[in-house]
Amino acid sequence: MADEKKLEKDAEGKPEEPKAEKAKGNNKFMFIGLIAGVLIINTVMAFFLVQMTSPKKDKVAEDVLKKDTAHANAEHSTHVAATTADAPVEAVVNIAGTDGERFLKIAVAFEFDDVAHPMLLEALTHRAPKIKSMMIDYLSKLTLVEVTEPEAKEKIRKDLLRIVNSSIPKAEGSIRDVYIVNYIIQ
Repeated sequence: MADEKKLEKDAEGKPEEPKAEKAKGNNKFMFIGLIAGVLIINTVMAFFLVQMTSPKKDKVAEDVLKKDTAHANAEHSTHVAATTADAPVEAVVNIAGTDGERFLKIAVAFEFDDVAHPMLLEALTHRAPKIKSMMIDYLSKLTLVEVTEPEAKEKIRKDLLRIVNSSIPKAEGSIRDVYIVNYIIQ
């Protein structure tokens, strides 16, 4: 008789499910729906927050342009060049005391004031073989310790600045700085 009560039929003649199981199934769907709704709302809110807080593209481009213009104006009279504006002076030398087993490959570019000394680029171009020869003479005398110590690049840079400036007549100008753009010890 207890079984008969559980399977009471509704008006259409179908057995009616117990109410506890029906409520349990509905709770699962409601919970999944609630999680999905929260995720969608969070995604939409994150999108709008990112859009509102990110700087506008035009503003970013304008700021970059201002910085580039300011940088160009600050250095308008400075020209970085080697024998030509694009090619640094390169040298590969055996390191002294290694019997040819180790070598140094270096490339340098020269900075100078092209407004004050407009003929300096031409002077460097004409003296390129002499400058390269002087660099090779200097660099090939360096030992492995001298090229690997922490302050080696700075010392080489200063020495090359002195050597190059000594090869250029004072009337044609002088190099302001030497940049080491490639430095490989093998």
